[in-house]
Amino acid sequence: MIGKRGQGGGQTMLALQQAMDEYLQQRANTSAAQTAELFEQLARYLVHCSDLFQDMDEDEQGEMSEWEDALEAQMMQLLDGDVEPAHDLGAAPLSRLHSGHVREFVGWFLLRESANSEMIRVAGEVLAGWFTFLRDRGYWPGRQFLEFDAMLKEVVPEAMRAAVLARALYDYARSGCAMAPEARGKPFDRFVEGHARAYALVADGVLFRFDSQQQDYGPVRLPDAILQLVREGDVFDVELGLRAGCWYIVDVGPVYPGCVYVEAEEVAGLDKIS
Repeated sequence: MIGKRGQGGGQTMLALQQAMDEYLQQRANTSAAQTAELFEQLARYLVHCSDLFQDMDEDEQGEMSEWEDALEAQMMQLLDGDVEPAHDLGAAPLSRLHSGHVREFVGWFLLRESANSEMIRVAGEVLAGWFTFLRDRGYWPGRQFLEFDAMLKEVVPEAMRAAVLARALYDYARSGCAMAPEARGKPFDRFVEGHARAYALVADGVLFRFDSQQQDYGPVRLPDAILQLVREGDVFDVELGLRAGCWYIVDVGPVYPGCVYVEAEEVAGLDKIS
């Protein structure tokens, strides 16, 4: 997809897909595979999970019509099991990419896809290099580069911390050490499950809360090494169980840092046999 160039060599309507392809083409062989894989994930997030294609004006919608027809045809083939899903961004202009998209991609999507801290670190390096490329080519003004760069420097360390925390909690919950000796062998009285927010940190644990509720669940006691990784506002994909008057982590998935908005709500209708 060829972008429209304005006077003075500036790129006024550069397609987002082209901006990614140009950067990929000039990467060294040693890092091209990592860049291509990350861009594939970014495109998948933008196509299926973001608002990138919402509220497009009439000119942009006209440019997207052929791409949408092709995508619909490919999805029909996909339903028949003939092809892999496509995540091409069509004619969507680079100008539609906001720092909030990249923040959510790193701090929610990659963590949801089970990225570990090293994968997050590499993603941050690839994105930082791409942002510099866009600035140096004149595709971005300096202020836009600074906005994206500042966002990346905030979200990448937080996402790395959340990935380490999720792994530590997963191992801890399955080790059997989370359960107090006096509670072992007793039935659970209640379960709650969903995206729970770390509402407050107390001396030796965490109070969890769902956004639409005023009830606290906890404190859930954690070892100090794990507790030091938790920040108020973090959102946990977690199942909690009440046993012998205390709340415990029964199962846990991804953890999302508080710098990325994730709705924290209970999954209703959980029915388990203790």
